[in-house]
Amino acid sequence: MRSMQLPNEAKKLLMKAGFVQVSKRDNWNLEAGKRYFFTRNYSTIVAFTIGKKYVPGNGCYIIGAHTDSPCLKLKLISKVTKGGYLEVGVQTYGGGLWHTWFDHDLTVAGRVIMREGKDAYSHKLVRIEEPIMRIPNLAIHLDRNV
Repeated sequence: MRSMQLPNEAKKLLMKAGFVQVSKRDNWNLEAGKRYFFTRNYSTIVAFTIGKKYVPGNGCYIIGAHTDSPCLKLKLISKVTKGGYLEVGVQTYGGGLWHTWFDHDLTVAGRVIMREGKDAYSHKLVRIEEPIMRIPNLAIHLDRNV
């Protein structure tokens, strides 16, 4: 699972546990003893609870976490067909051990922004289970650093 998909999975778990989703754009009518969450940019989720004995002016505790992982991101508009193969450009994200990704079947997962009209766009989470890509290692006789 890609880090872009984690907030959506966390949202399902929070709702199952009785948390209520609030919108950043609305005024909140929060109640003591209740649990809430909101999302941002499809990549962030913030959840919080309000203690049963809370009164305005009391302090609060905040706990944060960050999750992402090294990955290869598909470059926009990079599709090329050569020798009967479809090629796409990728860029590295994070500090991966990239040589370990070579010559392995790879799938695609993450967030896609889709055009829904002339000036309208939407976000979709994508996860293709079957391997559809491979990054070949450079042939040893072409690598002068070996």
